[in-house]
Amino acid sequence: FIEMCVNSVLTQDYDNYEVLFIDDCSTDNSYLKIPARTLKTDEAGNLELDSNGNPIVLEQHPIYDVTKCSNVMLWRANSRATALPNIHNGIMNFCTDPEDIVVILDGDDWLLTRTALTFINNFYNQHDCWMMYGSSRWTNGRKCCSSAYLESEFKNLRAAPFRVSHIRTFRAGLYHKIGEQDKTFSCMKDKNGNWYQMTYDVAMFIVMLEMAGYEKVKHNITPLYVYNRDNPISDDKVNQQLQWDIHDEINKKKP
Repeated sequence: FIEMCVNSVLTQDYDNYEVLFIDDCSTDNSYLKIPARTLKTDEAGNLELDSNGNPIVLEQHPIYDVTKCSNVMLWRANSRATALPNIHNGIMNFCTDPEDIVVILDGDDWLLTRTALTFINNFYNQHDCWMMYGSSRWTNGRKCCSSAYLESEFKNLRAAPFRVSHIRTFRAGLYHKIGEQDKTFSCMKDKNGNWYQMTYDVAMFIVMLEMAGYEKVKHNITPLYVYNRDNPISDDKVNQQLQWDIHDEINKKKP
């Protein structure tokens, strides 16, 4: 599935975006499926630049000849961390401009169209929102699974159905604001201070929903994302009960 994911990202028609691939100690050679680029360095390992100040490319995957992506980064973890801390660290270290739009794409899913990022950027400009989520298609063709919140549900979002499903996007600045109220991001951690191992979507988005408020959260009905229901090791198939237990624990936390 990873090749579908990678190709869908790097062949977007939008020309002002960066991609961060995070490899969380995969054991199936996923790391080697990320298109490689070899840059020239000196004996000390420093990049050598051409007359225009650009890195000198010695060898690269053909996709770099056609991609409009401005920068591709690959972060390979030294120890298994799970999704939530990896996404958190990616946002805090790489999405430094509060106006950046963060788009989360799971490694076994892919973007439905080449215009997905253009659509998202235009959506944010049109609606002046801080969060946009939805919609997706399952690999069996079914349209799924997000829906719009009622304004009344924002009075107590943790008692309402969790409606945020793929595609999941938000302004980086909204996520950064969590740290002003909760410096250790304990809202996304268990009683022992460990990041939740599953259910990253609920842990992240319930907090941002509460902070953003009804007017700054928008639901999109146009399918942009393919949600992979054919992966036998997805979290809900491996341990769905743990997902529900974590969801319940998050709902009981202070808004």
